[in-house]
Amino acid sequence: MKPYYDDGNGIVIYHGDCREILPQLGTFDLAILDPPYLLPVMKGAGCFGGRASLTGTQGFTDMGFSSDILKQFTNWFCFCSRHNLTDVLGRASDSKWALLHWCKTNPVPTCNNTYLSDVEFIVHRWTTGRLFGEFKDKSLFFLHPVGDKDTSHPNEKPMKLITKLITLGTQPGESIIDCYAGSCTTAVAARLEGRRATMIEISERYCEIGANRLRQNVFQFTE
Repeated sequence: MKPYYDDGNGIVIYHGDCREILPQLGTFDLAILDPPYLLPVMKGAGCFGGRASLTGTQGFTDMGFSSDILKQFTNWFCFCSRHNLTDVLGRASDSKWALLHWCKTNPVPTCNNTYLSDVEFIVHRWTTGRLFGEFKDKSLFFLHPVGDKDTSHPNEKPMKLITKLITLGTQPGESIIDCYAGSCTTAVAARLEGRRATMIEISERYCEIGANRLRQNVFQFTE
């Protein structure tokens, strides 16, 4: 099985369906999964239902996924919406788990007699001894605006958020799998943090976008 991209230092992208590729791979220290949400973006959006920022993801990030894939991993983070939160939580309840929240400081101001869509959930399942990071890393809430993306991918997650998950779930040199790689933010963050990462992405367009990001010179900056 030939990778779409391999930097020779532990960062690899595979192009294809993760259900076909995963059985050919080994084990990993951590899985970070950002699967398609069970979220009908065209419904309940009120007067903002025609916005390109919402309709652009129609049929792409909102069709849901089978949580059976989580059974293949021991330690994982999984992004989800409130519509499939119960399902994902059920997959974590047999071990240590926590519910993290990405709180968006600039949510779409929907006006359909409902709450703002200003929170995304991240379920973390881990085994004893597999929670790392410093005191400052262990907040259940992450405040960050939507937008400020590096690519055209409609569901790109903030680099700082993915870095937080990597820090909590792994130590330097360990391996990460991302089965819904998108524009490969996980791979970029893993490289910066000294981790190995295997990406799987079904869209060749985003495989190329991710590979181009990784081909660029990446430097570690500290405040």
